[in-house]
Amino acid sequence: MDIEGMGDATVNQLVDASLIADYGDIYYLDFARVKEMERMAEKSAQNLIDAIEKSRANDFNRLIYALGIRHVGEHTAWLLAGHFGSIDDISGAGLETLTAIEGIGPVMAESICSFFRNKENLKILKKLKSAGVRMTGARSKINRAAGQLSGKTIVLTGSLKSFTRHEAMEIIMRLGGRASSSVSKNTDFVVAGDEAGSKLEDAKKMGVKIIGEEEFKKLVERP
Repeated sequence: MDIEGMGDATVNQLVDASLIADYGDIYYLDFARVKEMERMAEKSAQNLIDAIEKSRANDFNRLIYALGIRHVGEHTAWLLAGHFGSIDDISGAGLETLTAIEGIGPVMAESICSFFRNKENLKILKKLKSAGVRMTGARSKINRAAGQLSGKTIVLTGSLKSFTRHEAMEIIMRLGGRASSSVSKNTDFVVAGDEAGSKLEDAKKMGVKIIGEEEFKKLVERP
């Protein structure tokens, strides 16, 4: 959910202090309890609570990705969000409905169904819903046939000036491309922004085409 300040060390502290037992509990934390944790100053505690509050309104696809469903990466999370529009609709979808979506195969579909059959997962989802976490989104269509990125697998690395990471991913997928989180031999090109890291190095080693933000902007402009 990209909660600033919610790193591994903080999560471990919260668990050790018995303040959270699952990820749904994050949205029931309050300032008074958090600031009492060891090595947690008042300002840091308030910043964390503010970041948690902000994340309640995250885009629906980010919630789906954050659930950690096996085999469901950022691209599939976006597909599910765009096709169904709500967590309840995804939960009620069967294997046949899921596999009818381009990009979702039998193994992934079974994994999704299995997640929503798990009673503990359903309890946490109910907790998130009660806490006001956004669990719906607008349905959207992917222009796979006509999009100028149709069939292309693209990796984003570094920070872009004109788009957030999620905005760039949505553009890629709306134009028929696939936004991947890792570089492989199947990657068509890497979009490298400022402070690009290991993915840029991987692209260089594999001989994958690398483009900058300006070239990416020209590429996604409508003809």
